[in-house]
Amino acid sequence: MKLDLDLAALDRLKPLLIYPLWQKAMALSSVVLLLLLGYGFIFWQPVQDQLDELNSAIEEQRQILQKNQVIAEKLELKKKEYQKLVKDLQVTLAMLPKKSQIDELLASVSWAGKDAGLDFSKFEPKEERMHEIYAEVPVSVGMHGTFRQLMSFLKRVGEMPRIADVKHLIIVPDEQGSSLNIEGEVVTYRFISAGGQSEAGTGQGGRE
Repeated sequence: MKLDLDLAALDRLKPLLIYPLWQKAMALSSVVLLLLLGYGFIFWQPVQDQLDELNSAIEEQRQILQKNQVIAEKLELKKKEYQKLVKDLQVTLAMLPKKSQIDELLASVSWAGKDAGLDFSKFEPKEERMHEIYAEVPVSVGMHGTFRQLMSFLKRVGEMPRIADVKHLIIVPDEQGSSLNIEGEVVTYRFISAGGQSEAGTGQGGRE
C-alpha cells in the first residue's frame, strides 16, 4: 500500500518534469523567497519595530541630555555672576558710612575743602532722600576759591574711603574774576535694611 501511495505522489509530479531546469530553479527560488518574506513579516518585523522604538527613545534621551547640559552650563555661569554681584555688593556696603559715621564723614568733607584752600560760606545738612534700599544724605554747600582749589577738593573727596559725591555745582566768577563762587551739594549714602536702619559700613573699604 505504501508503494502505491509513493507511486501516486510521483505521478502527480510528472507534469513538472517536462519544464526546463532553469524554470524549475526559478520556481524553487520563488518559493524560497516567499518563505523568507513570510518569515520576515511574521518574525523580523516586530523585532524591527522594537528596534525603531528603542532608537527613538535613545534619541529623545540624547536630546534631553543635551538640554540638561546647556542648562547646567548656564546655571554655573549664573552662579558665578551671582557670586560676583554679592561680592560687589559687600564691597559697596563697606564703602557706605554707618548712620553714626555720617557726621564724621561730613566733617572730613569740610576739612578736605578747607585743606584745599576753599572758604566755606555754607555747609547745611538737608533732609534725607529715601530710595528703595538706600538713602541719600545731602548737604548744601557754598564755597569760594580758585579753580585749582576746587579741583583739589574734588580729588580729595574722591579719594575718601567712604562714598561721598559732589553734585549740582554752580560756578560763578567773582567780581574780580580771580576766584570762583561755588554752590552745590555734597551727598553721601546709607544702606536701608528691612527694618529701616542703616546696616552699611560694617567692613573696611576703600575707593579706587
